Amino acid sequence: MFIFGLLLLLLLAWIWQRWHFGYWQRLGVPQTPATPFVGNVWRLLRGCCCFGDQFRELYESAAAKGEAYVGIHVLHNHALLLREPALIKRILIEDFAQFSSRFETTDAIGDTMGSQNLFFSKYEMWRETHKIFAPFFAAGKVRHMFGLLQQIGRQLEQHMARQLAASGSSATAFELEVKQLSALFSTDIIASLAFGLEANCLQQPDAEFRRMCIEVNEPRPKRLLHLFTMFFFPRCSRQLRTHLYSEEYERFMRKSMNWVMEQRAASGEQRHDLIDIFLQLQRNQPPESVVHRRDFYVAQAAFLLLAGFDTSSSTITFALYELARQPAIQQRLRQELAAALLGGVSGELDYDTLSGLPYLRQVVDEVLRLYPPTAFLDRCCNAKAGYDLSAWSRGKPLRLPPGTPVYISVLGLHRDEQVRKRFAPEQRAQHQPMTYLPFGAGPRGCLGTLLGLLEIKVGLFYILKNYRVESCPRTLPEMKFDAKSFVLTAAGGTYLRFIHEPL
Repeated sequence: MFIFGLLLLLLLAWIWQRWHFGYWQRLGVPQTPATPFVGNVWRLLRGCCCFGDQFRELYESAAAKGEAYVGIHVLHNHALLLREPALIKRILIEDFAQFSSRFETTDAIGDTMGSQNLFFSKYEMWRETHKIFAPFFAAGKVRHMFGLLQQIGRQLEQHMARQLAASGSSATAFELEVKQLSALFSTDIIASLAFGLEANCLQQPDAEFRRMCIEVNEPRPKRLLHLFTMFFFPRCSRQLRTHLYSEEYERFMRKSMNWVMEQRAASGEQRHDLIDIFLQLQRNQPPESVVHRRDFYVAQAAFLLLAGFDTSSSTITFALYELARQPAIQQRLRQELAAALLGGVSGELDYDTLSGLPYLRQVVDEVLRLYPPTAFLDRCCNAKAGYDLSAWSRGKPLRLPPGTPVYISVLGLHRDEQVRKRFAPEQRAQHQPMTYLPFGAGPRGCLGTLLGLLEIKVGLFYILKNYRVESCPRTLPEMKFDAKSFVLTAAGGTYLRFIHEPL
């Protein structure tokens, strides 16, 4: 009887999974073959690849070739992976009202820090928060921040000079792990802009801000369970009381923000940073505004620190890695920087000059094509009646049910040979819309695009003005991505050799 019951259970499970994973096929939608019980994310769950690589593989699958979309299964969730740029534009921009929230969810009641930031908040909360913070990331505000970025850039310059001196009095080169270098630089910038604090990570690599940035990404069992629930079983987030951050990170953020805001309010100092905006909102917003909710300011600053240091530092790492592998491109870039420095003052470039360097822009854009920080995008269909996809289903009626997640493989789009992009000024205008999405697109695209690009350019400038980079014996022959990271980051160490050759 036990054996019979076990066989019956296995049979029922097999029938269920065949029926469940045949969902898209029954609707006439092309679908990728699913692994029993785990769908199309088996390699991701085993830690063999990151989110970006997993969705790129699905984008390039045989079932997806030539299709506007392909049906996939993210564990038990029926989802669509979009491939056609015109359809992507409809979802992200033209029909944004029907896809205004993301699929992921944290506990909206218990996790006040995780649920109120711009990334995770649902549409109503997001709309008000976005309206408040959009001016902070406008071009004029970013221009005012340039002085703060320059200060950190000079500290990066001094940090590398200390590394060279530590190699010996006659040394002209040294090897360095670039990921750590870039992370120290970007952490100092975000701490200055978001908290008005000097984190001093470049002077003290084990400083508390840097330690918190490392701690928040530690793959601890409890945190992995919470993240797993938020991304794959979001409807259970409230029951499991998920939290985006660890308890230690939350305590640190609350303590830091409360102290900084009290100090700034008492001193009346103006730094053109996020704290100035927060204090202005406290004074001017009506009592019913979201800005007066518990942890609202902490939520924005905490996520800015988490998202800002990782994305920018990874892009700088990838850029230096590619420049080391392609010395002709590096030489041309350094020549452009040298020519610009001739018109500068004391080895510096002003905001307009640095922002306007055409070849630097080409290099950064190409790095973002190869290594987009947000390697995939997701939205959730929130239209009560569903979303009509009949125009894209080759004449067959198809309505996407409400609550269905849709995904876009940015990494897949960027590396698709059919929509290959070039970034010379005369070629940029020829790009097919929605095929280059390093910062997303539409109303929920990244607000900090201008600031992020400026941070990357400042970091590259202060390194390349003094050093030429090349590969060393410890340099990976091919870049590998960290399977544990949500954004695209290099796995392990990215070692390069820095040769002291001031421009």
